[in-house]
Amino acid sequence: PSRLISMEAVVSTQSTGERGSVARQEAVSMIPPLCLDVRPHHTVLDMCAAPGSKTLQLLEALHAEGPDPSGLVIANDGDNKRCYMLVTQTKRFNSLAFMITNEDATRYPNLKVLNAEGKRVGMRYDRILCDVPCTGDGTLRKNYAIWKKWYQGQAIGIHKLQRRILLRAMDMLAEGGRIVYSTCSLNPLENEATVLSCLRNRRDFQLLPTDHLLPELKRRPGLTTWKVFHAAGGGKWFDSFEEVEEWQKKTLAPTLFPVEAAEHNLERCMRVYPHLQNTGGFFICVIERKPKETVEGEDTAVKEAEEIEAEESETGEEESNTETDKGEKEEEVENGEGEKEENEKEKNEKKENEKEDVEKEEGENEEEKKETKKETIHTNTNLLVEKQNWRNYHGYREDPFLFLSDISDCCDPIKEWYAPTDTFPFTNLFARSSDNTKQRKLSVACDRIRHIIQQNERKIKVINCGLKLFAYCKPAFSKCPYRLLQTGIHYTAQFLGSHLYTVTRPDMEATLGAEGVLKETLQADLYEKIKDLPTMVIAFHLPAEGLIPEFWICVYATPRSVKAYVSEDEKNHFRLLLGLEPLLTEREKRKLAAMEKYRAKKLEEAEEGSDAVPDPETEPDVKESVEPDSEESVEPDAEDRTNGD
Repeated sequence: PSRLISMEAVVSTQSTGERGSVARQEAVSMIPPLCLDVRPHHTVLDMCAAPGSKTLQLLEALHAEGPDPSGLVIANDGDNKRCYMLVTQTKRFNSLAFMITNEDATRYPNLKVLNAEGKRVGMRYDRILCDVPCTGDGTLRKNYAIWKKWYQGQAIGIHKLQRRILLRAMDMLAEGGRIVYSTCSLNPLENEATVLSCLRNRRDFQLLPTDHLLPELKRRPGLTTWKVFHAAGGGKWFDSFEEVEEWQKKTLAPTLFPVEAAEHNLERCMRVYPHLQNTGGFFICVIERKPKETVEGEDTAVKEAEEIEAEESETGEEESNTETDKGEKEEEVENGEGEKEENEKEKNEKKENEKEDVEKEEGENEEEKKETKKETIHTNTNLLVEKQNWRNYHGYREDPFLFLSDISDCCDPIKEWYAPTDTFPFTNLFARSSDNTKQRKLSVACDRIRHIIQQNERKIKVINCGLKLFAYCKPAFSKCPYRLLQTGIHYTAQFLGSHLYTVTRPDMEATLGAEGVLKETLQADLYEKIKDLPTMVIAFHLPAEGLIPEFWICVYATPRSVKAYVSEDEKNHFRLLLGLEPLLTEREKRKLAAMEKYRAKKLEEAEEGSDAVPDPETEPDVKESVEPDSEESVEPDAEDRTNGD
């Protein structure tokens, strides 16, 4: 407990945040992912993901039952710069079943995947989160800038964008799947009006009740009636679209008004007001795609409908044929023009047959090209930007995703030094460059992510995916060309056949020291194993003991000593797990120095003020008391975290 009240420990509590063990988020912002009910086998899409707090919740739910879920999470954002912020936020989770894309949510591409029969089919999602852009008027208490920027027309303008995003999500949702639509706004034009207009267009969707979700949360039901205000012409409220004048219909769309609201159960929506429990304002609703009632009944109904259509088409063709035959005979008798019409029909049929043959040949050529692509080395379209329309390609150019094989040149040193087991997924290992000399880092992705990237290389822009396992290093630093990375050591450790050592708690505490430790000071059995190692990066494993969970760290071994090869924040995180005093990082040392300097300055000013005698004619007789522990602080210069990786 003494270390918890020390100044060094208080400053070092941010290590848990940098490590990813703690994420800060407002309470109401955590509601949408909880309502989505994500399971480990679900395919999840976050359409407007940045900055990534809700995406972390989705990843946590996906990995609830283990580190290797069968599902995946795709996080998308239309802003290229915010995508990189999303990478920084989510890389702490270290998930293989995760991918970040940079696409317009209103036109998110139809991804293709291979089914059990090996055919390319459209990809559908079990869960979709639509935390859409909004005016943000529910955050007025903390975001003072909205008071100056907000105006009534914002909701009318952004309603169209929100509606397009939700409709696109409906198109991509699987049967029985869920969409959670949410905003941090309280305006019904952004909430109930958007949801109602989409439900009216898509009758196979319905709102689900939310009363049983989070029972202790104080909320209000959704609105069923509202008015629309138009500021032009002095301002006027409208109850329905029929009241809108012609010159105002360019601005006010029919989808803004409550039409057939009672039929779609808008009261099932959830409204969280700030005054209910001292939070921000939020709107949440759960939309489900109606599943088929019974598979057998649907199949029989579909078959019956197809049979009826087939019979009608056959009878229609027979009737049309008899009628055409009669007509041709009458025309032949009367005008003698039947032969000309038959010749024209034959010519048209020949042209249609020729077109069909050409289309078949083109389809066969495309299939052959696809098969040849599968045989060749995979390259991502991000490398082939010149062949695409540059106007449609936004943001920075991304490096390609080159998936390797177990016979790649990069894999030989890994096999030689670390002796991975046969189950190591070399086929899922990828680099971000097609040049072997520039493959600085090797990452791994799950099978589904690899298939998605390979099958949709010309459709989607991928920013990041997978988990980094190895990094290239110079021979002077390590004898092995590729060293282990701390970001993926928890995954790599299960496959390592060599250079993975189980250590005791005292040895782990010594390794996590400020300057490392000499090999001779370690326990005898561990010293015998590592004394002859060359300069390289190895892995230490500490088994679980009591409240301390098991963990792995990368260790930089030299001929004489070993030292934890992790970042300063990660080292403090592991030290706190072991009950040790955290070490001050360089950033924290500067911050403490600034605080001490500020404290000394205040004490100096207090002493000078107490010694001075005030002049009653020129100065008022007021005694100023200066506390030595002031709440003001001096922000140190920002510095990037120095990471061993």
